[in-house]
Amino acid sequence: MVARYFPIVRSAAPFAAVLLFLPIAVAASPRGFEADVLDELNAMRADPEGYTGELHDYRDRIDGLIAYGTDGEGDFQTREGVRPVDEAIAQLGRTAPLGELRFSAVLAGAAADHVAAQSRSGGVGHISNGRNPGARVVARGGGRYVGEVITYGHSDPASVVRQLIVDDGVPGRGHRWQLLSARYRYAGVACGPHRLWRTMCVIDLSETPDGSPPPPPKRSP
Repeated sequence: MVARYFPIVRSAAPFAAVLLFLPIAVAASPRGFEADVLDELNAMRADPEGYTGELHDYRDRIDGLIAYGTDGEGDFQTREGVRPVDEAIAQLGRTAPLGELRFSAVLAGAAADHVAAQSRSGGVGHISNGRNPGARVVARGGGRYVGEVITYGHSDPASVVRQLIVDDGVPGRGHRWQLLSARYRYAGVACGPHRLWRTMCVIDLSETPDGSPPPPPKRSP
């Protein structure tokens, strides 16, 4: 499901897409913007309750349905106003710290392939070149046991993670559920330009480094 936002002042409006489940070179470790996004995500997971301060600051900038930007972020119209922000604050407040997401080059490669394709086509969603997230990871030599979240239109790591956690306009808050899932242990991030929304950021997640099936749970003796 895609949450759409309608621009009112200066910027293209951001939105996000979530799903449960053109090769380019990828570094062995995240760099620059992608590294900052992964750091921001891990900071949120390490201290969910502490991260509510970021959401309170964002809430204070919402008037009705309008979210007023700061630090170069444009103003935009939300779908639900403060309601999903309050939900996210409450959920983070009762969420125990989560494990760190380790960098996966395979997942980052699959995410980068999607960014490369949509940066040219201007498309949105989880399909590019006829491949869904699992198929993209398989093409990189991994497995299909992956999840994926995407944001469009955000220009800094904090707003990327915030949008996914707030999940305005997304029934079921699928992005939030994914990023607060304790079962995920690895992530790959790729961000880049987008023809329509200026920027996009893809995060692929898995229980294993390459999307292969997780080991079966150990049986009690």
